[in-house]
Amino acid sequence: MNTATDATHKADTLRARWLRRGLDTHFSLPLFALLLLVAIWVVAYQEIAVERIHAREAAADSLRDMLGTYEAQVARSLDGIDQTLRVLKYAVERKGALGALPELGREGLLPPGVVFVVSIVDRSGMTVASNPQALPISVADQAYFKFHQERDSGGTYVSQATRDAANTEWHLHFTRRLDDDAGNFAGIVIVETDPAYFTSSYERSRLGEYGMLGLVGGDGVVRSLRIGDKLSFGQRMDKPAGAIASFEGMRRYMGMRELHGVGLNVVVGLAEGELMAGFERQRREKLIQAAVVSAVLLASTALLWLWSWQGARNRARVRRAQETYAAASAASLDAFFVMREVRDVGGEIIDFTFVDANSRAEKMTGFSKSRLCEMTLCGLMPQARETGLFAHLVHVTRVGGVHEQEWESTIPQLRARWLHQQVVPVEGGIVAIVRDISERKLAEERMLHLAHHDTLTGLPNRSLIGDRLDMTIAQAQRSGGAVAVAFIDLDGFKLVNDGLGHNAGDELLKVVAERMSGCLRAGDTVGRFGGDEFVLVLTEPDDGAAAASVLERVREAVLESIMLGGQEVQVSCSIGVAVYPDDGADAGTLLMHADTAMYRAKELGKNNCQFYTRGMNASIEEKLVLLEGLRGALDDDQFRLVYQPKVDLRTGRVFGVEALVRWEHPEHGFIGPDRFIPLAEESGMIVALGEWVLQTACRQNRAWQDAGLAPLRISVNVSPRQFEEQRLVERVALALSQSGLAPEWLELEVTEGVIMRDLQQAVDKMAAVRAMGVSLSIDDFGTGYSSLSALKSFPISTLKIDKSFVRDLGCSEGDEAIASSIIGLAHRLKLRVIAEGVETEQQRSFLRENGCDEMQGYLFSRPLPAEQLRQLLLKQQTQPVPPRDACLLA
Repeated sequence: MNTATDATHKADTLRARWLRRGLDTHFSLPLFALLLLVAIWVVAYQEIAVERIHAREAAADSLRDMLGTYEAQVARSLDGIDQTLRVLKYAVERKGALGALPELGREGLLPPGVVFVVSIVDRSGMTVASNPQALPISVADQAYFKFHQERDSGGTYVSQATRDAANTEWHLHFTRRLDDDAGNFAGIVIVETDPAYFTSSYERSRLGEYGMLGLVGGDGVVRSLRIGDKLSFGQRMDKPAGAIASFEGMRRYMGMRELHGVGLNVVVGLAEGELMAGFERQRREKLIQAAVVSAVLLASTALLWLWSWQGARNRARVRRAQETYAAASAASLDAFFVMREVRDVGGEIIDFTFVDANSRAEKMTGFSKSRLCEMTLCGLMPQARETGLFAHLVHVTRVGGVHEQEWESTIPQLRARWLHQQVVPVEGGIVAIVRDISERKLAEERMLHLAHHDTLTGLPNRSLIGDRLDMTIAQAQRSGGAVAVAFIDLDGFKLVNDGLGHNAGDELLKVVAERMSGCLRAGDTVGRFGGDEFVLVLTEPDDGAAAASVLERVREAVLESIMLGGQEVQVSCSIGVAVYPDDGADAGTLLMHADTAMYRAKELGKNNCQFYTRGMNASIEEKLVLLEGLRGALDDDQFRLVYQPKVDLRTGRVFGVEALVRWEHPEHGFIGPDRFIPLAEESGMIVALGEWVLQTACRQNRAWQDAGLAPLRISVNVSPRQFEEQRLVERVALALSQSGLAPEWLELEVTEGVIMRDLQQAVDKMAAVRAMGVSLSIDDFGTGYSSLSALKSFPISTLKIDKSFVRDLGCSEGDEAIASSIIGLAHRLKLRVIAEGVETEQQRSFLRENGCDEMQGYLFSRPLPAEQLRQLLLKQQTQPVPPRDACLLA
């Protein structure tokens, strides 16, 4: 019942407000003026529309009249030409081709020679007579001659505009067929005339500057067309689809009518712009008149409105407070408080009384509206004087204007932590609009947390680490202490991420982050710097030596195994440490030096901690020098290939080689691949280098075969960047094509981790290579995380056991178990097995006894230059093939 009453009251209030506004002159006057403006422009545009219709009707009438007149003129001209052709044909049949023209000339039946040329052509196409006299020519190849030769149409044929040796000017041919006594084709009679003859009646007074007169054949080709002073012919013209059509870039009123019996159409066109020019002038005049009247009306209305608005301002000021409050409805999310001033005898404000409030204000204070109206501000909130709230409201009443502020409430009577307050002074009091913004503040705090913390691990991110490191350094400057900055990189994380997937990698990072956090002391900070890199900020009271124990706990915690997706995984970490103030005075320098120390830890075998020393910068500089030299090494022909033999463990004979790249630096001498291959991989130059290795290896293998050596398979390593490159298959095909090497004598070696990055894409690419006839081998098998289901889908022929499992064969039961398992697995999958890094007889014996097929290593031969390998192969060819169970190195 109360709801219905409130709705009725609101409706009555709204009607009263609109009625009051309608009675105000400054509101009704612009509406009245707007209606007049609309009426003026509606009438103006209506008159313009009517005149446009009349103008278009007049244009259509004018076009019809001109089209009828032109049609009659052309019909008379064509009748005269046809009559001439008939007379000429009759004369030829009676007097013969040579006597016809003289007889017609004597009788005055020939048309004027200035305008028309009359010709007689025999059945072979030769002109035998003409008037005026013209050069006899053959017209046998002309369309009009062939038309009559092929058919007896019984009518007149009108050709397209042509010119020939007898008449070099453009002209139209009107022709009829001649028959002999037996009714066979005997030639044609011709009347020629200039195309301009049919448009000579063009009058600018009627057609304008851009009017159009013309003849169009039934085939759509223009025979004669005049537009203004321009005469043309030969172009195509389709029949206009409507009364107005566009031709040669101009819109025209166009009409076309067919002339019966001759296959021609007359066309007349009148430029739309010229026909509608008078209408356009009238339209502009009416628009100018309407604009002038509108401007006068607007100026008058503005003056009257200004006068009425001055009077309305005073009335509006009285109602401002009520309207402000009415605009904020009771359903608003804001709490509204309307308060009146309470003054003492001296006129000073001593309090405020509540006179009105909405439902949101009731919820915020916990009091009903009627109860609030019985209270004062200081009675409801005694703390208002102490917190400055009362003084602020008094200040607003004095200075006026709208005042806004956000503040954290400590007043228990207001059931909100954070408030936004807007206060507006009104006559005799104030209106306070208060909103609870606690949820927004909490959201801002959460956003601030997300902006400074890693979303995966919850640790501080790079930005917050930098801020905390700056703050810690500033504290150490004041207290004289030290700050240790540790840069930590996970060893083997990429292998886990590629082999087990990104979800497993993310889970590993979260576990490692939690373990690191558990190793720290109060006041220390651990953050994720990016990828698999973490940073520790350790506060030390002295020189930072005490941080070593914390770092060792972190290293041991990371080293503990982790179960990921049912598979046990173990990773280690390399730690680099820089100490303030010895190793740097600012955050950037400390992080850079800690990063340098971390790379030194990796170079020393990983899973260790290194403190920064100044000598480490020399290692960085050496890398930069190598990187700079690497950029020009390929162009300067500084790389060389050596070839390590692959040996059949049963026969002891070399069946293949692996191509290995070496760098002969002009200043630093021989540089091992362990130093420059990682740099080439990081810089992206490995793609160009790998392509050179592939092409060089293919050419060398072909050269050995051309030299008479027995064919052998050459293996080329494919780097991760090469394998992921889109043109890998194309580059392999190009190398084989340019070298002339058969595909079966090339093998590509791909590491297990590279394949597992994107399994489906890797399998597709390997299948494309295998389809070419090139063999594939998995290098360093056993160091990745490929599953058996994935392994059986690989289109490979060989598994290569990594040398880390071969090194301790004969003395490590674990490595022996792994090696024998790999051999058994490969054989069950019908794959061959090769072991790399075989250096001892003990290793060879174990591999042979456990069924390994092939080997390579220093036990048989180091990598050799091409010429030395050729000598080795020549020597092998001269030796008899031993039985497959013969001892390899006996």
